[in-house]
Amino acid sequence: MSTFYISSAANPVSDSLKNESVQALRKVMQTQQEWVKVHAAEFLIWSGNPGGVKEIYEEELQKFNDKSPYRIGIWRVLAQLSDGIERKDYEQKVLHAFLDTSGKDRVHAVETLGKLKLSPYHAAPDVTKAALESDNAALCGYSNWAMAYTDHNAMPDAQKYFYKQLMNPAADITLRRIAAYVLRYIQGVSPAQWNECASYVMSMPNEAEGRIGFLTTVVMLADEASEKTDLYQSVYNALLEYRTEKNKGVRIELANALSVKGTGKDIAMLVEWMRNQTPTGIASDDADVQASAAYAILKISERLATTN
Repeated sequence: MSTFYISSAANPVSDSLKNESVQALRKVMQTQQEWVKVHAAEFLIWSGNPGGVKEIYEEELQKFNDKSPYRIGIWRVLAQLSDGIERKDYEQKVLHAFLDTSGKDRVHAVETLGKLKLSPYHAAPDVTKAALESDNAALCGYSNWAMAYTDHNAMPDAQKYFYKQLMNPAADITLRRIAAYVLRYIQGVSPAQWNECASYVMSMPNEAEGRIGFLTTVVMLADEASEKTDLYQSVYNALLEYRTEKNKGVRIELANALSVKGTGKDIAMLVEWMRNQTPTGIASDDADVQASAAYAILKISERLATTN
């Protein structure tokens, strides 16, 4: 059996495993297509390994600049690798895609505006208001995310809005799942709200739709004090119960949580996924899981290195 786990107290994950994780991300980016490729590229950027990503995505831009909705992912990656006028150009492309009310990639565009911390409101208030009131739950939800960056008063309103949606069993399940996802980015949950949310999620039946995503969000939102509670450990353990599932969405949610809160004890499972030793059976799904696991390993390593 190869050694991939703890190499020393000061360096909990070996350099060879970190290198393997980076190479796994590069392989997925180089060999996969569209959104799986985007995810791997962003993981490389976010883990501090952006070398070669921009060159590959400039080639993707030449090939697929007009392909919806993948073009949104291309612009998103390139925006994160650019600054000044160049970044502004990619941001404007995304904005214009959202403002095209007959466009096919508006939802992807406004989600990306949220991820890039950009509000469309000042550019087109009427179009934005209509999106906020849309009966398309995804368009409505992601538009509320982008609105959070309108001015200094908007973020608290957005945090309240998404917490309310998450905690409302009668709300559209798509909107609730988006709320859980967005809260991971915008935070703003008080300790009392975290406790309320964690208790609510733990009361959900195991088969409840969206439970894995809600558990992931609760884990990711926990502050240091919450992490020391029995309730947090119960949520964390409930999340880990999904570890045997051979499902892309479940594994990616679990990897997302571990990238933020995982410990050295979680490395073995993530290595198994990164090396595709227990595949889902769908090649592109496996590649997406491999990338998510590799990123989680890098983030756990980074976190542990600062605490040892």
